[in-house]
Parts: sequence; C-alpha cells; structure tokens
Amino acid sequence: MRTAIVGLGLRAGNVLKMIKADMPELELVGYVDPDPCGLSLLEEDSIHLNQYEDLQTMIDKCNLDLLWVASPNHLHLEHIRVGLEAGLKVFSEKPIVTTKADSFSLAKLIKKYGENQLIVGLVLRYSVHMRELRRIIDAGTLGNITSLEANEHIAPYHGSFFMRDWRRLEKFSGGFMLEKCCHDIDLYNSIVGDRPTRVVSFGGRNNFIPSEAPVGDEHDDVYQKKLSFWESADDPFTSDADIIDHQNALLEYPGNVSFSFHTSINVPDEQRRFCIIGSRGMAEGDFGRGGLKITDARTGECLEDHDFSYPSTPESGNYPSHYGADKLMCDDIASFLRGDLKSLPVGPKEAITAGLVAMAIDESRVLGQIVDMTETWNELDSLY
Repeated sequence: MRTAIVGLGLRAGNVLKMIKADMPELELVGYVDPDPCGLSLLEEDSIHLNQYEDLQTMIDKCNLDLLWVASPNHLHLEHIRVGLEAGLKVFSEKPIVTTKADSFSLAKLIKKYGENQLIVGLVLRYSVHMRELRRIIDAGTLGNITSLEANEHIAPYHGSFFMRDWRRLEKFSGGFMLEKCCHDIDLYNSIVGDRPTRVVSFGGRNNFIPSEAPVGDEHDDVYQKKLSFWESADDPFTSDADIIDHQNALLEYPGNVSFSFHTSINVPDEQRRFCIIGSRGMAEGDFGRGGLKITDARTGECLEDHDFSYPSTPESGNYPSHYGADKLMCDDIASFLRGDLKSLPVGPKEAITAGLVAMAIDESRVLGQIVDMTETWNELDSLY
C-alpha cells in the first residue's frame, strides 16, 4: 500500500513511524511540506522520499492508495477534498476543519464519497481509558449518565509552545479549544451518547502576557523546551498570539445532562482528569496519571480500580504518545486498512460534531452569551 503525506511535522513523523512499524507493507513515497521538521524521525525511510511542490502533483505522480493529511488545520478541507476526489483513502489529523462553513462542506464530501474513505486522528477514542469506560457504560454499571466534569491542564513548557507555534493564530489553528480540546469534546459526547443543545464559555489570556515574562533568558529551559518551526515566534509572552491560555465551558445535553470543562496551558502539575456521574455509579480517572476508578453509588463500594499509566520511552522523545493511545490508534488503522477491521472507534461525522461544539464554545466566549446548537445540528443533519 502506497501513501504520501502533506504536512510532515513532528507529530506526523512520529505517528507515521509508529504505523509503519505495525504495517511494514505501507510504503511512504512522498511528501509536500516546505519545512519538513518531522523528516528526521523517519530515519532510513526519509532517504527514499520525494518532495513535491504541491499536493495535486504528488497525487498525479505517486500512484497512491492513502493520503496522510497533517498540514496546518486551516488547509485540511482542501487537502481532504483533493484526496477524496482522486479516489484515495484519506487520514486527517484533528481538528478535521476549522470553520462552520468548512464543516458543512466536509459533510457534503462525506455523503458523496462515504465515511469509510476518511480516517480521523481523534486519538483519545483509542485509549485504554476509553475502551474500559465504554465497557463499563455499556454494561450499565453507571446507570444513566447525569453529569460530567473534566479538564485538560497543560504544563507551561507545552503552553509556551502553543504561544510560539503557528497554532497561536486562530487563522491557522481555528482557536485553542478546537486545536487542543476537540479530543476531549468528542470523548465526552460519546460518553453521553448525544450532542450538546446549548453551550456557554468564559476565558482569556492572563498567563502568557508581557507582565508575566521572566527576566532575560531565565527559565528558557521551560519556555523554549519544545521547539516550533513553521511560522514560529520567539517569545511566548510577547508573541502575536490571539488564542486564549485558559477557558471554562459548560455544556447542556438532552435530558438535563450537564458537562463542565476547564483547560489551562500554565499548569505545572499536568492533568487530564474526568469524573463521570451516573444514576448508579461514578467513574473517575486521569489520562495522564493513569488511574481509573469505578464506584457504586448505592453501596459506596469500589468496583474497579485500575492503573493505566503509560511510561515515557526514549522513542517518544518530546512528542507525547497520548498515554499509549497513538500506538493503539495505529494498530487499529493498520487492521482497518488491511480489511481485518470493518470500522474504527471514531469517524468523520463525530469529528465534525466535536469541531462544531468547540467553535460554538468559542463563539459564546467572544459574544458573552449562551449559544443554542439547534440550528447548527439541523443544518448538519440535512447534509448527510
């Protein structure tokens, strides 16, 4: 099977290396990227790769089966469209698109070419935590889901990266909630089993601002630890970033189910914690720290207590493996591409939904009002 990639950044190089280890028959034959910083991660494969000026030329010359889309977020729709129109299977990193208009355009493409032609990189759906949560929820252990709370707390070295990287600009990333937290929104949508009806949000930029900058190069070991390349800025505290560095959101689902979510990119003790409350039990855990505990609401008994912590390895370097979920995702994608697996845990429709929720959360923050999702869902459903 022949594949090529548009957007060969660090994460793309790391994930391609993983999937090639699972799928030796996957032949990487070319890339489009003016600054391919992930090329060195592919080791001996990089020697044989051809670089192309544009995507259409690469497709025309490479006789591909699969197109890998890991370009900056605002380019995803066009790159996905070109791949689908060429009859290829397409993998796209998250977020799948960055605007409501692009979401609706992608929905039309999915209807035309089929869901199975587009694979999405919402990697948390592949995590051990999510697989175990799905087992527990499907067994009825928690009863009806009634409320949830969760966070994504990111360490300052990683927060600095966002304020220096191309992701700092909404015109490229679509905003921080979309870029970084669409994983989480998708995950909790799937746990509730529905889409939010209303959202409200508050947040801003209060950490990475000039008045909080260290003197000189003090703490560069933190704030310059994670390198940035394309369209990068030097100083996270004085950059032209227009994304937030902390945000709270409250989502309401059908049946009065509520979900509160907090994110910050200046948290020295990282967390990606969740607490899911059901009518008969509770699930609480942390992707980063590894724990997952299930408690019976009526007896107070701990029904299950797991440690899914995933150790760092030399191979992961500075590019996290999403608590082992990247490897699990690559395993499943390899099985899917071989035809051994008929479907994947998450697809493009769920990715569009999560993205639209993230966009509505930011719309609420900007406008200072509750955003009703009814019209958005009606329009989306009319396109499938």
